Amino acid sequence: MKLFRKGSKGKGVKDIQAKLALLGYNFGPTGVDGAFGDCTDMVVKQFQQDRGLIVDGIVGEDTWRELVEATYRLGERLLYLKIPYLRGDDVKQLQKWLNRLGFSTGAVDGIYGFSTEKALMEFQKNVGISPDGILGSSTLDAFHNLRKILHADFKVAFPWEEKIEPVSSISVFKDLVVVVDFGHGYPPDPGAIGPSGLKESEICEDLGLRFGNLLELLGAKVVYTRQQGHYLNLSKRAALANKIEANIFLSFHLNGSSNSKAEGTSTYYFAAGDQFSKEGKNLAYAIHEELLSSLERSDDRVHGRNFAVLRETKMPAALMEPVFITNIEEEKLLKDENFRQKIAIAVFDGVKKFLGIRS
Repeated sequence: MKLFRKGSKGKGVKDIQAKLALLGYNFGPTGVDGAFGDCTDMVVKQFQQDRGLIVDGIVGEDTWRELVEATYRLGERLLYLKIPYLRGDDVKQLQKWLNRLGFSTGAVDGIYGFSTEKALMEFQKNVGISPDGILGSSTLDAFHNLRKILHADFKVAFPWEEKIEPVSSISVFKDLVVVVDFGHGYPPDPGAIGPSGLKESEICEDLGLRFGNLLELLGAKVVYTRQQGHYLNLSKRAALANKIEANIFLSFHLNGSSNSKAEGTSTYYFAAGDQFSKEGKNLAYAIHEELLSSLERSDDRVHGRNFAVLRETKMPAALMEPVFITNIEEEKLLKDENFRQKIAIAVFDGVKKFLGIRS
């Protein structure tokens, strides 16, 4: 999709502003004017911060999807199973309520899939409503009658993430299916650009292939979400991993900043509000520790974020940003083949640690 940022104008900007205003964000005296100025930039960044997205002030695929989904409220539309799946904060609220009452939907991801339909039908059976899997007015009323229970505080760690038990042999790799995701995809999306013109998407391809080669040498099955020099929609990347029932999902990225001095290593797992991926967090920390030890860059820490490829994957997933491509020194390091291999080996060692494999 087209990227909107400071300086953009027109109907697309107005649509963005209108949705943000509907969510309660204040544009001051200028209001919804179709001009992406300082105020809109500040509001977009606040929305990104609130939703666990990368805070860059740019409305791209991730931010626009999150913005659209955030505007849905429970009861404003019928919720039921359809293709493509319904998505939104209303679905997420329904999933929270069902889980709170003991009807497991699996991930609280805001996607009305088969597991959500099954959980809703079980709820309907229990309250004496025809189990059609449709959230209409009568089913919504049944939920409202249980509002005291539903409004209690609770946390959920995804029940579908089963920790892989520790093993003592490298032979575990022969049964392992790993999906490797190259961030972005040029054309049309190069990702961040280094001072000398180095493209994030192309470096991510190199890193992912190096990492994949290490896995394949030990007999693991490696599936790449996209081909080199191609782009793929973020949800399709997650859907691919889910379809083949991968054991692990890893997304290679590089950090970028308007501050050319920004540097360091960061790693991400899924978290949004009171939802988080326990095994994704364990995977991210295992990889992060190896990256810090090997690369000896600044520690920008492990973070929980609401990225589509982390939210929609049904297996432990992590996204790595080993260095800042926008930093002159770190971009220079990325041009060194030995340094890129160090990154691949560090991620590989992190996966081994997560799996409980002793070297």
